[in-house]
Amino acid sequence: MRWRGGLRALVAVVALSGTALLTTSGVNAGAATSARAKVRAASSHGARRATATPRTKLAGVCPSTVGIALDWAPEAEQAAYYGLAATTGGKVDASAKTYTAPLIDPFNGKRTGVNVELFAGGPAVGYLHPEEVMYEHSNVLIGAGETDTEVIDYTRTPTIGIVAPMRLLPTILFWNPAKYHFSGIKAIGKTNVTVQYYQGSGYMDYLMSSGILKKSQTFGGYTGSPARFVASGGGVVSQGFATFEPYYYSHQLKQWHKPVAYQLVQDVGYRPYNEAGYTKPQYVTKYAACFKQLVPMIQESEIRYLENPIPVNKLIVRLVNAYDIGKPYNLAIAKYTDQTLLADRLVSNPTKGAFGSFNMARVRQLINQLKSSKTVTDLPSSYGASSLATNRFIDPNVKMTFYKGRYNKTKGVIIEK
Repeated sequence: MRWRGGLRALVAVVALSGTALLTTSGVNAGAATSARAKVRAASSHGARRATATPRTKLAGVCPSTVGIALDWAPEAEQAAYYGLAATTGGKVDASAKTYTAPLIDPFNGKRTGVNVELFAGGPAVGYLHPEEVMYEHSNVLIGAGETDTEVIDYTRTPTIGIVAPMRLLPTILFWNPAKYHFSGIKAIGKTNVTVQYYQGSGYMDYLMSSGILKKSQTFGGYTGSPARFVASGGGVVSQGFATFEPYYYSHQLKQWHKPVAYQLVQDVGYRPYNEAGYTKPQYVTKYAACFKQLVPMIQESEIRYLENPIPVNKLIVRLVNAYDIGKPYNLAIAKYTDQTLLADRLVSNPTKGAFGSFNMARVRQLINQLKSSKTVTDLPSSYGASSLATNRFIDPNVKMTFYKGRYNKTKGVIIEK
């Protein structure tokens, strides 16, 4: 299974020249070298004003039920989509692993006149990718996942991205800071320490083909289980997610219960979008009127979630328990996730453009990386950035603003204003 994760209490995020090192209370964060010493100001939940116009009525514009296929069991990273659904009064289908509820306009909290059906992914659908689920179910209008997977699957299940509520990928490599004092992923590649990862991960092809890691030090048989990391005393480096393992290992994994350090893979140049919403190319025209109304709701839904994550987190945990998949997952993990989305800038405004929009230069770079690493070899010659993503439906008025949080070096905590 893919493991994710937990609560920001007593956790500090320290900048390591672009490297995120997670430490807990009692760890000497001050021992970091001067290159690491700059503290990243963490965004906290803050006030903002929506300037976009509420849509509210989707009846007659969108299908009566808008199907959305997600990439894993319910988790807080998917909040932009779960935030569209009424948290009460919906129907939980524990067998089909779906949640169907009135689709709510996040701009004003009113019903839109249609329903949304959210399909859990991963183990719920035999590990099919959301684009594969979309091609199997005609009522699925949108899939949500990583844009590199879209490129890899394009020749079988072509899709085009229409919204990117998460700006950065939460994938990390993490290690035992008591055993290894790595300054980041590039430093790992200068050793022979084993790096375990999920076979078929596009980022690993990039790390090896670019010379950041040596092929001889990688192990592609990782399943997400902490067993090998624990048994080796943290003697291996593991793939994980900034939104899960740092908290789960240090707070909930009884066999470890110590800090881990990590760096985001995106910090070394591999930058697909995560939980990007995409659709079939033909749907861009067929459902243009619907997407023009719905995509801004997805943009706004992510922002509203980060302002008040508790209702959606409770819905997500309730569904995890009902489906009996995706465990361990609880409210502490969901809370850690929503705060990490801000602290690590996984969700933020782009440097240019509206919240949730695609940077087409970045999209082109990703495609070129996947070609160079030979992760993909069968793309049509005409395939380019506009094949993978469009900002056609993005509302330019939707933006997020935050207060800045304060980092308390003594207590090792993020203090919210």
